[in-house]
Amino acid sequence: MSRPEQIRFLSRTAPLYDPVVRLMGFRRLWRSMAEHAGAGPDDRCLDVCTGTGGVALAVASGGAPVVGIDVAAGMLREADRKARASELAAKVRLVRMDARQLAFRDASFPLVTCTMALHEMAEDERCRVLAEVRRVASARVLFADYRVPRSRGRGLLFRAVHAFEYLESDDFVSYTSRQMDERLEAAEFRVEAHVDTGAYRIWRCRVGT
Repeated sequence: MSRPEQIRFLSRTAPLYDPVVRLMGFRRLWRSMAEHAGAGPDDRCLDVCTGTGGVALAVASGGAPVVGIDVAAGMLREADRKARASELAAKVRLVRMDARQLAFRDASFPLVTCTMALHEMAEDERCRVLAEVRRVASARVLFADYRVPRSRGRGLLFRAVHAFEYLESDDFVSYTSRQMDERLEAAEFRVEAHVDTGAYRIWRCRVGT
């Protein structure tokens, strides 16, 4: 499935997204992202590849204003519906935007989050998104994605569990071929901590001095 096809698929199936990912433990991950972000009312947050707004709404519920961006219009419509239902629409601004070219000034967000998106991108796309996140962030950045095991035995189990992702796209193969820490360091993020939540890992990073 090509990237444009994937975006169209996500838009069409957006109302089904939350029921599916709930079974995968995403709600716990969204809450954990918000908890470790520690955002207050003065922390303007950018949620990159916001999808149905899981992390954006979790951060906004703590009082922080959030801008959520995504390329899939259907996902943004679902995020907007959830924001209104949660009475958080005033705190969350949703914008259709390509994460490879963010329309924001340098260092304009003290907090940037990106959850379960990087594994769906080709390597050159990942690098461009990381560079853009680095550019617009002024302090804290949190990424969350699959935790890829290093040992051979656990690696074989990981491949078996995630066979669909491997078959669906070569992008997942490229994601697992390199450790996230290496990518983040190459993009000039300082990884301060790892937080494991089920099958997922949160990378807590800093930029600047």
